[in-house]
Amino acid sequence: MRSLPHHLHVISRDFLERMHEFLLRIQRSLQQTFSDTGPRTRRPKRPPKGLSAPISEEKRPRTAFSAEQLARLKHEFAENKYLNEQRRQALSRELGLNEAQIKIWFQNKRAKIKKASGQKNPLALQLMAQGLYNHSTVPLSKEEIEQAEKAELQTK
Repeated sequence: MRSLPHHLHVISRDFLERMHEFLLRIQRSLQQTFSDTGPRTRRPKRPPKGLSAPISEEKRPRTAFSAEQLARLKHEFAENKYLNEQRRQALSRELGLNEAQIKIWFQNKRAKIKKASGQKNPLALQLMAQGLYNHSTVPLSKEEIEQAEKAELQTK
């Protein structure tokens, strides 16, 4: 049998190694995509070619909870809007999530409900009347301004 020239062996080995790495990446990606255990995450966006984002500015990809995890979190939230440490730890074990993910999900859910209700707390109204605070994306209504002024008068 005739042997190939040396440079073809080098190219072939290099090609096979790169192909092997590529296939392993695809395999890992498919395992993550079709795995029913644990949350899925979205890949962070890459900066345009030639620009690299500093490590400190890179964000962790958003967690995409499975349908089962979401159903369970919503059920728990319906029972109690606040979790104690023991309940959070138990949910963490049961759902395969870390405690921080569960804590943040509950915080975000409470914030979403509060925002949808349109309620503002008295301190925020008082500070708004003084022009010190307005994180609202919508201008204050006349009623809200009056409420803020009343809240300010009550504290004096």
